[in-house]
Amino acid sequence: MKRKNWKLQGLGGMVAFSLACSSLSACSATSTPPVNTTTSAAATENGSASTEATDAAAPETTSVSSSAVTDGTYSAVGTGFSNGEVPVTITVENGKITSVDIDASTQTDGYGKTAADGLAKEVVDGQTYDIDVVSGATMTRNAVSEAVKEAMSEAGFDVNSMAKETASGETETVDTDVLVIGMGASGSLAALKAAESGASVLGVEATETLGGMGNAAQGMFAVGSVEQIDRYGENGEQTNEEYWFNHLMERTDYLGNASLISRFVSEAKNTVSYMLNHGVGFFLSKQAQQIAHLDDEVVYHRWNNADPFKYIGESLERSGVEIRYGTTATELIMDGEGSVTGAKCTTSDGGTLIVNAKSVIMSTGSFANNPELMKETLGEELYNNSMVLAGSKLPGLEMMWDIGAAKGELLTMNHGVVTLNAGDEIVSQLTLNSPILWVNGRGKRFMNEDLLKDTVEFSSAVAAQGGVVYTIVDQTTVDRWTDESQENTGTWVHYWDRYGIIDENGDPTIYHATVSKEDWNKGFELLTEAGEGGVFDTIEDAAAFIGCDADDLEATIAKYNTAVETGEDTEFFKTKESLVYTVSEGPYYVTKGHSGILGALGGVNTDENLNVLNEQNKTIRNLYATGNNVSGISIGAYQNVEGVGLGFSLTSGRLAGAAAAENAGYTASEDTIELTETGKETMKTATERGMDGNLEH
Repeated sequence: MKRKNWKLQGLGGMVAFSLACSSLSACSATSTPPVNTTTSAAATENGSASTEATDAAAPETTSVSSSAVTDGTYSAVGTGFSNGEVPVTITVENGKITSVDIDASTQTDGYGKTAADGLAKEVVDGQTYDIDVVSGATMTRNAVSEAVKEAMSEAGFDVNSMAKETASGETETVDTDVLVIGMGASGSLAALKAAESGASVLGVEATETLGGMGNAAQGMFAVGSVEQIDRYGENGEQTNEEYWFNHLMERTDYLGNASLISRFVSEAKNTVSYMLNHGVGFFLSKQAQQIAHLDDEVVYHRWNNADPFKYIGESLERSGVEIRYGTTATELIMDGEGSVTGAKCTTSDGGTLIVNAKSVIMSTGSFANNPELMKETLGEELYNNSMVLAGSKLPGLEMMWDIGAAKGELLTMNHGVVTLNAGDEIVSQLTLNSPILWVNGRGKRFMNEDLLKDTVEFSSAVAAQGGVVYTIVDQTTVDRWTDESQENTGTWVHYWDRYGIIDENGDPTIYHATVSKEDWNKGFELLTEAGEGGVFDTIEDAAAFIGCDADDLEATIAKYNTAVETGEDTEFFKTKESLVYTVSEGPYYVTKGHSGILGALGGVNTDENLNVLNEQNKTIRNLYATGNNVSGISIGAYQNVEGVGLGFSLTSGRLAGAAAAENAGYTASEDTIELTETGKETMKTATERGMDGNLEH
């Protein structure tokens, strides 16, 4: 067995992620003067562009005297579409920019690359970094603008005075067939499908990033996909739609939106092929990601060999979708008959954008960054005790409620248990991921610790205790876990595919490697400093830390020890294989765990076409919602099926885009599981990489 590099994870089992943001490299200057004084602009085969100008081509006035500017060449690198680097070099002569070289080879063919020559010419003509957006090349323009600004600053230009003057509060009105509000995972697919159906599409996105939290997702649910058929054939026992429709409905106690769940189950397989056909690599996981589901046929399709929204973004550009980044929708516009006819938006400079549209799709995503809605959903105490990982505070739900949309059930995506503010400790990989003794704030067991085999189930059990729980191990257990002569710790761990040991075939096992005593002691020092754990000589001291009655904790431990010794848990019926460690000899190691919340979902109800419903259960004309804005897939708790979140986001986006285009007067093509040549090659490459253990995307 080989040890996995498990020290990299430090959030007690919670996946840590961040979205990439734009950055610039340091500038450099040389004294090389320009030699060509003719005006020209041309894009080369590799995507580079160069513009050179005579003095006559540049404006006669400048905000910086020539004595303040040093002639030479200056370079910087901006980050453009899909985080691709865009190197830019400006040449300055006699205090003016005389040429600009842009290497846009990392940008999209036909859009960012083609735009480079026009952007270069605009810099020279305007003597400014503040250049206009070329249609379909917003991110490339941003990269060039920032790099030129940095280079100009290095040359000595007063860049703060060179921005074009724009009237604050200026109002712009545009018309489009389909308006998509929010260009995350579901919004991106909605815009793409609508545009491919022939509709003109405008997307507004409050951030500067395409794909939103979809960039942090790992995979999607689907049954009957081309990849499942390839592995299981046409008649897998659990890969049929009837089985999974019934399973999802049972999980909602039949309170779920049956027509929407049915369509989701039926259409998810077509979404897999749709993504593959657009170059996005999915492969069918070798096995389920949760121990509880290891014996089931796999329904989890993982990203692979793809920066997913790079490929989707390129398709959006090819389809002519215009995206206004840094633009937040604030109000839906309605006509006198109760139909939605557009939206009012606020731009990054404080201006107003009025969009008139035949169809509007709301795709603003999780409300997890909205404290008011989160407290309404969880209650204030559970909210304050939890770690909320990601979400939005955009007013999408409120905009729909304000025009009469019925309020659907609001839920959180409970996902794991974490320590807070404890630095890079790694001991919680064991203490908050193993089937040891777990107690609540009263010092009593509250669940069968085998629930850790399923993320949603054990996370929900913790949330039911107010979002704060504790685990306890004794010195004997610690000695076993830090005995590096042992092959593993002797118990399985919840996040086995990240914290487990690699076997001889390169596959992760469900067992955690032992840890060094140095790492263990350092971890508990960090937990103690953060108030997230401690080492106690007596059970009374442990009870004082937890805040419970010492006699209650003593009784809980005694009963648990009996269960371990006899191999029979008469209270919560934990399996014998998980009854491994007693809590007998001090000192006692206590870890405090908090509910981890991956996001939030729900807000409005829709029909099976994602058309939003009002309080009378009637459709609101021209208004659609997708992804985490939609209620009815999960009821009471997040579905415990791997990949339902991303699967529904992508599938609902695709379906809403088709419906919105149809509503605008176009005919949407029907998607199937059939693969194009691109899809076949993408599937082949992604599967080969995935089966070799390469999970990068």
